[in-house]
Amino acid sequence: MPIILSIKPQPRKGKVYQLTMDDGRTFSFHEEVIARHSLKSHMELEESELMEKKRESDRKIAFDLALRYLGYQKRTRRQLSDYLGRKGFEPEIIEETAARMEEYRFVNDREYAVSWVESRKRGQPAGRRKIECELKNKGISEEVLNDALSGYTEEEEFRQALRLAEKYRKKYDNLPVRERMAKIGQALQRRGFDWETISRAVQSVTREESAEELDIDC
Repeated sequence: MPIILSIKPQPRKGKVYQLTMDDGRTFSFHEEVIARHSLKSHMELEESELMEKKRESDRKIAFDLALRYLGYQKRTRRQLSDYLGRKGFEPEIIEETAARMEEYRFVNDREYAVSWVESRKRGQPAGRRKIECELKNKGISEEVLNDALSGYTEEEEFRQALRLAEKYRKKYDNLPVRERMAKIGQALQRRGFDWETISRAVQSVTREESAEELDIDC
C-alpha cells in the first residue's frame, strides 16, 4: 500500500499542502481534507482510498480557487471552466465546481450578458455585431445572447454610432470632408456597426460640412 512520506505546505498556495508518497508521487491536498481524515506521515493508504481523498481535496481546492477568481470581477461559466482547466483539474471536477458556482449565483451568464450590453451603452460604443462576438467568445449561449440584446434596438445602436461618430468628427476635424467621412466610417466599422448604421451616423455628423465643401444643395 502507498505510504505518506511527508506533508508539507506549498509556498504561496495558502491552505494547500503537498503529500509525498513512498513511490515518488506527489499530490496537492487541502488542509481541511488532511484534518478531516487525520492524514499524517508514515500513514498507509489503500490506492483506492488515496484516490478518493485526492478527488475530495481537488473539489475543495477548485471551489476555493473559483471563489477567489470570481471575487475579482464577474465571469461567465465558460471563463470559469477555462480557468480551472488551466489549473489542471479534471473535467468532472470543473463541471461540478461550475455547477456549484451557478447554484450559489456566483456565476450567472444571463446577468453577465445583460450587464455587458449595458456597460457598452454607458462606456465605449459598440455595434450589435461586436457585442455578439464578444459575448460568444465568453461562452454565452445563443438564447441568452438574444435575450440580452433584445433591448439594444436599431435606434439605440444608431445613437451609440452617432456618439462615436461625433467623437471622431472632432478628432479628424482638420481633414478634408471626404477623408474625414472615410476615417469616421472606418472607426465605426472596427467597433462592429453595420454599414447602414455607419452610413446614417456619418451623414448625420458631416451633413452641413459636406454641403458647404462639396457645394451640395440640401
